[in-house]
Amino acid sequence: MTDPVINNPKEGREEGQGVSMAPAKKRKAKAKPNAPAESTQSNFPACIRSVPPSSVAITIHAKPGSKLASITDFSDEALGVQIDAPAKDGEANAALLDFMSSVLGVKRRQVSIGCGSKSRDKVVIVEEMTLQSVFDILDKASKCSA
Repeated sequence: MTDPVINNPKEGREEGQGVSMAPAKKRKAKAKPNAPAESTQSNFPACIRSVPPSSVAITIHAKPGSKLASITDFSDEALGVQIDAPAKDGEANAALLDFMSSVLGVKRRQVSIGCGSKSRDKVVIVEEMTLQSVFDILDKASKCSA
């Protein structure tokens, strides 16, 4: 008599060669809350902030076309600056950078427009200055012009 053939699906497979499974799904990591801002920046207005390694960004609300270049206000949102040049062909931007370099006492090449070259709201980058020194100078200049 012959033995009946048993149809076994695992027959002929070695151990560990079972039916393949789909890889486990990767889950997105939960976002951790950001650490609080450095305490060194907490006593400065939000319109000035440190940019590593040694620069400072200043948010400026420019007012072109005035008779005299001056700082009008120094608030948390922006530094208000009147510019004695028209907003035409980049003249106001050049005048703004000249004025800011003279107020801060730095060379003209250390001051540049980070963004907002075609807007009244701009970000000016000042290289090789500390946040504290920029704050002190702008605070003093805003009080003198008021």
